[in-house]
Amino acid sequence: MRHLIIRNIGPVKFAEFELKRFNFIIGPQSSGKSTIAKILSTCSWVEKEVATTMDEHAVADAAAFRALMVDFHKMTDYFVEDSEIQFETDVIKISLKGESFNVQLKNQELYRREKICYIPSERNSVTLPELQGYEFGPTNLRSFLFDWFNAREYYGKDNKTDILDLGVRYFYDPNEKKFKDRIEHVNGKTYQIPLGSASSGLQSVIPLQIMIQYYSSQYFKTFADKTSYDSDVKTRTIQARVIDKYVLSVAYPGFNPLERNDLIKKQNNLIHEGNPEARELLKKYREELERLTVPVRTAYIVEEPEQNLYPSTQRDLLNFIVASCNWESAHALTITTHSPYIINQLNLLLKAADRNEQVNGAAINFDEINVFSVQEGEIRDLKVQNDGIHLIDTAKLSEDITDIYEQYEAL
Repeated sequence: MRHLIIRNIGPVKFAEFELKRFNFIIGPQSSGKSTIAKILSTCSWVEKEVATTMDEHAVADAAAFRALMVDFHKMTDYFVEDSEIQFETDVIKISLKGESFNVQLKNQELYRREKICYIPSERNSVTLPELQGYEFGPTNLRSFLFDWFNAREYYGKDNKTDILDLGVRYFYDPNEKKFKDRIEHVNGKTYQIPLGSASSGLQSVIPLQIMIQYYSSQYFKTFADKTSYDSDVKTRTIQARVIDKYVLSVAYPGFNPLERNDLIKKQNNLIHEGNPEARELLKKYREELERLTVPVRTAYIVEEPEQNLYPSTQRDLLNFIVASCNWESAHALTITTHSPYIINQLNLLLKAADRNEQVNGAAINFDEINVFSVQEGEIRDLKVQNDGIHLIDTAKLSEDITDIYEQYEAL
């Protein structure tokens, strides 16, 4: 269960829905699509922080919670006196209403760590070589770039990757002095150029594909070597709290924290001596530490995947993203979009799932998806289920085209 309520934040007047594994939000510019996605991202991060550290006060108060969104997601002046957020899962309940803020850790042991991957609309900024080493502050762009620098290194000259069916490959060349992100024609001869010299479409789709591709698969295989800048500090904090909860509190109920180091040494001695109870507690410690520190899936939040792309490429990209989310883990996906082509393609993926088939490896079950339109500050559910037929209502998405033809006929 993942439930989200938003009232009076930025352009969003009211939105309430149960989150699914796939969430698509379409609407005009400045309608509130990204506001919803950014709030979801922040709440998911707070859930991860609170659950992994076992600290309900990891975010101190309403001001600190708002600051996460204002600073990280550039939401300055979005909040008013009666702004409200309610976010509840099986693990946590977060409540913000004005200056009232509360976090309740409902069942920490249900949490399995996930990677939260926010891919902003400014993703083509990776084509600027001077960005590496530039200090952005704690923003979503900084987080994205950090993830990008990790991901691209995997696709070196010996591991080039095709970009959809566009006839080009991407690779990272650390030996280049300036332009390390490279593309080449599939025949390897026609051209080899920096990504920054490519078309706007390639500059948009390549960072998105590489991020989805890497964080759906390879990231989990090399996680121990590719950790975030503050993971060591956080891991030590988590280790200490896991030891206290699952070892010391069990072996020495009501133990004195001042004796903590001595008790840990005592447990280590018992383990070396083969004490079965101590070894069982060690096993439990390792299981719980892995649950809280090793991610099992990625939660993608993607802004405007269609940027600078031809309609057929938009559809191919959506197929690729959905297929990637189904590769090895049940990855989660939230997309904000202006594109009716993206939403219309969903009907094909739903039909494929109904028939136990796939479209280029992609299919979506009807009960795993939300599709909303956002207009005038509120959301409208576009899913339709009638006599076993599963559809996304795309009629309203065609109103502008219909209007053009009506005006044409009138002329």
